[in-house]
Amino acid sequence: MLAIEDVITESDMVDVRGLIRAHVEAHSEAHSVESVAALIAALPAPYTPPLGGLWIAREDSEAAGCAALQPILPGTGEVKRMYVRPEFRKRGIARALAQHVIAEARERGYTKLRLGTLKSMVPAQQLYTSLGFRPVPAYRPIEFGDTLFYELSLDK
Repeated sequence: MLAIEDVITESDMVDVRGLIRAHVEAHSEAHSVESVAALIAALPAPYTPPLGGLWIAREDSEAAGCAALQPILPGTGEVKRMYVRPEFRKRGIARALAQHVIAEARERGYTKLRLGTLKSMVPAQQLYTSLGFRPVPAYRPIEFGDTLFYELSLDK
């Protein structure tokens, strides 16, 4: 059974570090070894409450995926580190994680939710548009590759 939980315990943090490492290594053209090490070492920052959040998806207690929420502007949050391990894909876990982040962003009072994804990540783009995200111009410098940007209005 799928459970999406706040990353609280050291065991959770170990699992989420592994998931985020797998996520960035899967897109190694986008990250240097140094940037991965710095990102992992800084966790749970910059995804800390009250405005941020870091979640792990567990399928029958096994770490299957993760997602994070980061504040970027007053009233605007950004979906970060959305990842599902390959062996857990096509089970609705990414959709459940995305819906969880959307609900948490609303609870935190955000009116907009943004994200960036690589152009090569077509299934991710399809998921985001099915949830109501719409393409927008780049809202931050493009750090690597062909990044596409999306935004969801949470005013509904």
